[in-house]
Amino acid sequence: MASLEPTASGNYHIYFRFQGRRYKRSLKTKCEAEANARCSRLDETIRLVESGRIELPDGADLATFLLSDGKLAIKTLDEKEPNSTPPVRSKNSAEP
Repeated sequence: MASLEPTASGNYHIYFRFQGRRYKRSLKTKCEAEANARCSRLDETIRLVESGRIELPDGADLATFLLSDGKLAIKTLDEKEPNSTPPVRSKNSAEP
C-alpha cells in the first residue's frame, strides 16, 4: 500500500514497496486531491501487476512504470542502447 507525505515545499512524495524494495518519488504536485488519486491508481496498478493482468517490461524502471499506470517503460541505464557511451570512471575507482 502506497503512502503520501507532504514536503516542506508543499509538494507530495509517494512511498511504496514492490518486490521487496522500497521506492520514494516526488509526485510534483501540491494538490492533495491529485496526490491521493495518484496514490490510489498506484495501488491499483500494483494489484494488476501482482495478479498478472499487467506484465512488467524487461529492463523497465519499475517506479516510472508503476506510477504511469503501466504505460511508460523507460529502460534503466543497464538496458539502454548497447552502443551508448558508458559512464566515465574516475582514476580513483576500483577496476572490475
